Amino acid sequence: MKTKLIALDLDNTLLNSQKKISLRNELILKKLHHDGIKVILTTGRPIKGILPFINQLNLLYKDDYSINFNGAVVTNNVSGENLFSHSIYKADLLPIYNLAKQYHFPLDIVSLQQAYSVVELGKSSYEDYIGSLMSFTNLNFANLPEQNYYKFVCQDDPDNLDNIVSLFETFDNLTVVRSRRDLLEFLPKGTNKRKGLEKLLDHYGFKWSEVIAFGDEENDEDMIQSAGIGVAMQNAIPKIKEIANETTASNANDGVALFLENYFSNNL
Repeated sequence: MKTKLIALDLDNTLLNSQKKISLRNELILKKLHHDGIKVILTTGRPIKGILPFINQLNLLYKDDYSINFNGAVVTNNVSGENLFSHSIYKADLLPIYNLAKQYHFPLDIVSLQQAYSVVELGKSSYEDYIGSLMSFTNLNFANLPEQNYYKFVCQDDPDNLDNIVSLFETFDNLTVVRSRRDLLEFLPKGTNKRKGLEKLLDHYGFKWSEVIAFGDEENDEDMIQSAGIGVAMQNAIPKIKEIANETTASNANDGVALFLENYFSNNL
């Protein structure tokens, strides 16, 4: 089956340890995109937080999209309009906020254009991780605006997160998933990257068998399982390697480019 779409997780997959797209990855993805294959960035970040990568790869055709907030939003890269969105509200966050107060873990909350750090819980390193791509406001939970949100996160030491995850084993009104070992994400119920890609495949008229998907973490599981070819990075967690069809080199060693160069070798 001909490949029509390549879905790419960013952190620890397409991005190297400097949080950049290497020249080798850039060149192969630009060529495939130019040749008509859809290149879709699938990430927990909002569109605002990935614009430099969209521009670097020239994913700026009128029908180019990105999967944001781990599938809660599908955004057109050029117009900024949403093909699909699924939000949560301040009331949905209250039970998590109460647990955060009780067990002393930090929370940051993200809308389309703005992020908020709930400072009475302690300031996390999430703002430092995102950098200048997103505007952050420090506030108390009581002052959090009533508006649509697409995720909230707990960034903490991985060992601490192991304990925090156990608090949500019976928590069924939100999707709770790790996107990195040190980052736990709370999303609208039923949200995952597969759901976002499903909306795009319907839009394009493509089949799952025509998709190659790359990932490394829990939040990539559904799309890796559903894709015609699911590719795990060498640095992926064991569960992702188990379900993937293929394993490539690590994100530090241009694993995305290495796989694609080999796979499309007859066309390059």
